[in-house]
Amino acid sequence: MTAAQQQGLDTTIAISSEDHEDNEPSSSRDLSCIQDSLPGIAHRVFRKTAQNNKLCLYLGNRDVVVSNNSSTKIHGIVLVEPDLLRDTKKKVFGQITLTFRYGREDEEVMGLKFCNEAIMCLAQIYPPHENAQREQNTPLQEMLIQRLGSNAHAFSMEITHLAPPSVQLVPAKEYNGAPIGTSYDIRVYIAERADEKLQRKNIVKMGIKVVQMASAPPPPTPTPRSEQPKGWRQRGPQATSEKPFLLSDGKVTLEANLDKAIYTHGDPIHVNISVKNTSKKAVRRIKVFIVQHVDVCMFSNGKFKNTVASDECTDVPIPGNGGSLEKEYLLHPIKARTKNWIALEDSLGSTVNKSEGTLSSTVVCVSPEDRNVFAIYVTYYVKVKLLIGAMGGQMSLKLPFTLMHTPSNTYPAECKDASCASLGPCLMVDSKEAAITSEEHCTNNLAL
Repeated sequence: MTAAQQQGLDTTIAISSEDHEDNEPSSSRDLSCIQDSLPGIAHRVFRKTAQNNKLCLYLGNRDVVVSNNSSTKIHGIVLVEPDLLRDTKKKVFGQITLTFRYGREDEEVMGLKFCNEAIMCLAQIYPPHENAQREQNTPLQEMLIQRLGSNAHAFSMEITHLAPPSVQLVPAKEYNGAPIGTSYDIRVYIAERADEKLQRKNIVKMGIKVVQMASAPPPPTPTPRSEQPKGWRQRGPQATSEKPFLLSDGKVTLEANLDKAIYTHGDPIHVNISVKNTSKKAVRRIKVFIVQHVDVCMFSNGKFKNTVASDECTDVPIPGNGGSLEKEYLLHPIKARTKNWIALEDSLGSTVNKSEGTLSSTVVCVSPEDRNVFAIYVTYYVKVKLLIGAMGGQMSLKLPFTLMHTPSNTYPAECKDASCASLGPCLMVDSKEAAITSEEHCTNNLAL
């Protein structure tokens, strides 16, 4: 734990260090959080220091949100020791790198690499390039420059909205190597040329995440209470399936629906089913489960499925000749051990197993022409399956849905300041993390 105090505005800064990200020496494992003292309002600042302790990177946000053909920018500060820039030929560069690992690190032998990298953005941070468009610093950058001094340089970087979202794949077998899947990091270094070969100690690297954000669906048109049928409730995706029989009369009709189309992480999924049996056969078994479908675009056979939640009906069998059943199931999609690779949220550089982490959000491809070779597409659907006795076979239907972050659950607390400039609520920070106490306005006016 280190502490620093600066004069002006009666400001006190307390910074806590933690083990962080990749296998770098402890001198570069420095994650800090800055918190405003106004009650219930805070803003995080992440810090990473290079191995030489002369280059430091500050970021206010590590999430790049892709939504509606646009992406948010990464705003940050680089703190450079003056002796590194005494040579006038030296410049400070920054780049956002996409890393796509499609194989286990422990299986790389004889120079074989299961990893590709692509530079998504390259910028000259200091001195600013003569042809670069000058952008106004954010209030958070201005605050950091004021507190860090003249050796702090602000920068802004942006990637295309077509960049594939961050997804981490966890193999079925135990694995402790480099994370597999699509990941991003921002790297800052000092060199004479942007493509110069660098030493590891002169680079500072911090993981970031690219997230697809779903817009909340419009509220349904209210139905007058007098027009609502008995048992009426707002519904989302719905489907119907019928199974007739060749040598007997009657059929089995299965109807199912969800309560909404877009779910946020942690939401329960309500599945309503209705079975009508007018045949002479009995329905012996009913199973409802949620499937995660993963499509790795780089490989033609890179498709696999995992069951992330399941439930079975105990009200069986359903007799023929008019038997029926209406029931609601409550499913919670969770990570679990599976026979195939499972897609989880990017852990920002650290390796996770199937008992940790969070299920990946839905990653959709708008059109076949937009398929990215580095993308990992993830979809979810509910499957309802009926097993019919007396050689009646089985029948099933699927209800696709979206599991994704939405603006309402990105931050845990709402900001009450009417002058707040943020597009979303303020971010709450645990009190055990580092803090700044200051007589300043709402930290969302410092938002990135």
